[in-house]
Order: sequence, then C-alpha cells, then structure tokens
Amino acid sequence: MIKAYFCIDGFSFKRINDFYKYEHRRHSRLNLSAFESYLRYEMKRRMGISSDVSNLVFEKHFYHPNQDPRQCPYKSDIGDAILKFESNVVNSNYVMHYAQNSSTLNPKPNENLFMDSVVAAKQNRVDIFILLSTQGQYACILKQMKNCGIPSVLVCWNSICKNSYGNSSFWRTDSALRNSANVCCPLEKILNLPNGKHPIVESMFAGVPSLSIQITS
Repeated sequence: MIKAYFCIDGFSFKRINDFYKYEHRRHSRLNLSAFESYLRYEMKRRMGISSDVSNLVFEKHFYHPNQDPRQCPYKSDIGDAILKFESNVVNSNYVMHYAQNSSTLNPKPNENLFMDSVVAAKQNRVDIFILLSTQGQYACILKQMKNCGIPSVLVCWNSICKNSYGNSSFWRTDSALRNSANVCCPLEKILNLPNGKHPIVESMFAGVPSLSIQITS
C-alpha cells in the first residue's frame, strides 16, 4: 500500500478559493473533498501509479493561516466563520492545524507544516509527499523529502487576480518551490476547463457532489 501524505497550505488555498468565488466565471468555492480524486488522477497520469483505493491511501492535513478561534479573541462573526470552515475541513477527512501567533489581519503560511512533515517522514507515514502551495518558504520541505528518497508532488497555481488594493496582478507559484518538486500539477489548468471537458472538473467546485472516481492501471 502506497501512503500519500497531502498537505494544504491554507494561506495559498484562501487566495485560490477566493479567486474562484469572486473573480472566476464559476463564482464557486472549491470542494475540499474532491481533491483526493483529482490527486489520484494526476498521480496515475504523471507518475504511472496504480491509484485505486486498494493501492493508494491518503493522509490529509489542512494548515490554516490563522489561530484557533477557541484560543484567540476574534470577533464572534470571524470566529464563527473559521469554526464553520473547520467543520467543512474535518468532514472532508482532513486534520486541521491552526497557526501560532497569527491573526485575521495579518495571516501567514502556517509554519507547523515544517515540523509535522519531518515527523511524518521519520515515522514512515510517507511514501509520496504532496503539497498544495505557492509559497517558496516550503521549498526546503520538498528538498528534504528528496534527500530522504521520498518523491514529492506540488499542486501549484498561477493566475491573474486582484490584489488587496483591487488591482490586477499575477499570482505566481515561487520558482524555488516548483524546482524542488519531482512533479508539478498546475491546478488552474484543470479548474479553468469548460463544463463537460473532464469528469473531475465539476466535482472540484462547492455545491457539486464529489465524484468517486476509480483510476486503475
């Protein structure tokens, strides 16, 4: 059984998620529960792995860019929104990890991802490491996995989108991160496909049931 260890950098995910909700023609948030089917498809296509459930198992983690609202005095509406999102994350079979010393005004990538990935590798819970992020600071994790003989898959994203000032800018995955991965999967390429072009596309957006797609050798 191949053990895939999938980590989502919530800082990057928020930017991507907001883009598809507010700027993209779909005006829909992403469906977290569909990412496993997407990754099984990509791993079969790009790595030649028999990615059906009898051969490939996932351990999934979401690294939120803010602190746990149960331990941080957010305004009630903000705290309630974070807890509601946490419920969605947990129901999609991810483990939620909150950041330390962060805030909703100044969110940053969650540094807990560094230590957790090292521990998982030492405990032999990782055969393939998968990361969804655009942030170059995580390149060292992919390099460390490579040094341990563990292949890495990067789910990256590049797009023209609005910055905090409302101006269009190009959000680009850091080159150090891309160059450190064994395999790169540009998420925007599948998410920008029109309806009916791929069986996974529709399931990747919120409000659409996640498909149970079996991808066999």
